[in-house]
Amino acid sequence: MISLAPVLQQALLPVGTIMGLGYVWRRLRPAGLDAPTVRRVIGGLVMYLFYPALAFHTVIRAQVNADLILAPALTMFAIVLGMGLAWALFRQRMFALQGPAQLGALVIASGLPNIISLGIPVLQALFGPDAARYAIYADILGINPLFWSLALWVAVRCGTHGEHLQRPGQFLRVLATLPPIWAFVVGFAMNLLGVPVAPGIDKAAGMLGYATMPCMLLTVGMSLSFGHFSTFWRQIAGVALIKLALVPVAVYGLARLAAGAGETTVATTLLMGMPTMMASMILSERFGLDTELLAAVMVGSTLLYFVTLPIGMALLL
Repeated sequence: MISLAPVLQQALLPVGTIMGLGYVWRRLRPAGLDAPTVRRVIGGLVMYLFYPALAFHTVIRAQVNADLILAPALTMFAIVLGMGLAWALFRQRMFALQGPAQLGALVIASGLPNIISLGIPVLQALFGPDAARYAIYADILGINPLFWSLALWVAVRCGTHGEHLQRPGQFLRVLATLPPIWAFVVGFAMNLLGVPVAPGIDKAAGMLGYATMPCMLLTVGMSLSFGHFSTFWRQIAGVALIKLALVPVAVYGLARLAAGAGETTVATTLLMGMPTMMASMILSERFGLDTELLAAVMVGSTLLYFVTLPIGMALLL
């Protein structure tokens, strides 16, 4: 039987440590810098520098394999299902949401899975280094298209930063202002055309890109208030029910029909049962969703993931 210890050591413990450091910053305010100020600065760096570099560095070397088309397809299914369930659930009176900014945060939180900073180390701990390919293909071909279309649309429509999308042209203009889009398009085009990248540029992109997830984890910790857990416990429970239970069960059923009970089915099911994607904070900060609610839901779903992961492993492996 596969042990959970490597997963804890290689994935969950580092994530918790970095978020904890962000929370300590919020409490101590080193150099007199308050958490909201630092969070905005980090959000800008991620949006305009770190995440574009990560997108370029990753997509430039991706090798699309027909055998792994299933992972992106199931990822898209999971995201749309999660967002749809959240849209129906959180509009109920019992959640008493305070405006569209909270609804948008919960819809995005219920759809986007954290398959890079958590998914890759979990799969590698279970199946070895080559298992990272499932997460990479799911991220590039599954999450990225919906992150910069459906999730972006939700963020812009529900956010408070004055963006309006009454016509498709307005949406396209917003899309064109986002550097990760251009980095992804350029990298993917160079990959398809076989255009080589200078080693120095590729190295620089990798060095910058690797800062994305630690920075996002820090912003989650800086946004965290344990008082929010009691305030938002219904929302946390609702997102956890969708992300950690309903969506992976549906994905497993679909994957089992399409691919049988092999490693691909197990890996994609585990990926789609991940907690909320850290990069969703990028959309929240940029377009004015409720970042504190999103952070509480993100951390809450991650903590509950410590419970659901061993259950999922016991059922699938």
